[in-house]
Amino acid sequence: MEFNEKQLEILHVAEELFSQNGFDGTSVRDIANQAQVNVAMINYYFGSKDKLLDDLFAYRIEKFKMDDRILKLPISVMEMLDEMVNSYITCMNSSLAIYQIIAIEAGVKKRLLLSDSYKSLKEHNLRVISEIIQKGIAGGEFREGNDPVLIHATMMGTFMNFQMNKTFLKSELKITSDDVYTQYMESTLITHLQRTIKALLTYEY
Repeated sequence: MEFNEKQLEILHVAEELFSQNGFDGTSVRDIANQAQVNVAMINYYFGSKDKLLDDLFAYRIEKFKMDDRILKLPISVMEMLDEMVNSYITCMNSSLAIYQIIAIEAGVKKRLLLSDSYKSLKEHNLRVISEIIQKGIAGGEFREGNDPVLIHATMMGTFMNFQMNKTFLKSELKITSDDVYTQYMESTLITHLQRTIKALLTYEY
């Protein structure tokens, strides 16, 4: 989907306000004032606040798609798995504004769950995970019976826990700044997830 410069400016402002105040707590007039445009222009470009949210998600969706190019890399399936986890968590961690919107609107209000963009995103990510698992099974490195949905949930659930409980976890981990917390997530947390998922895929029970 292509957007012109003014549309992108409006989308960036809406993203900031939605992440700070929530969808319901942000009016079209709030967005217009912050973007220094009139309400009529927003209605002309997007039609409604709901459609603006859909377009924002469609615009940002690539940030949340797993990079399927790793499936063609000449690396082992274990390295492929490591790269998948690393790139996914790093990308999500660098896009917290849109992530916060998704967490609220998809998880609580169910708005984005109805969008084609959201369904496409989930299907894409599950396909990438599934192909990595199948490569591992074919090579004798992963056991059969693992559900890609559960592997994805393990990553997403852990990431969400670290975002939703940030203040508490910073205190528990003796971390004093957001930058250090980000570094922790993009090093220690990623390593933990890589080891956990490998264990799930290789453990016999």
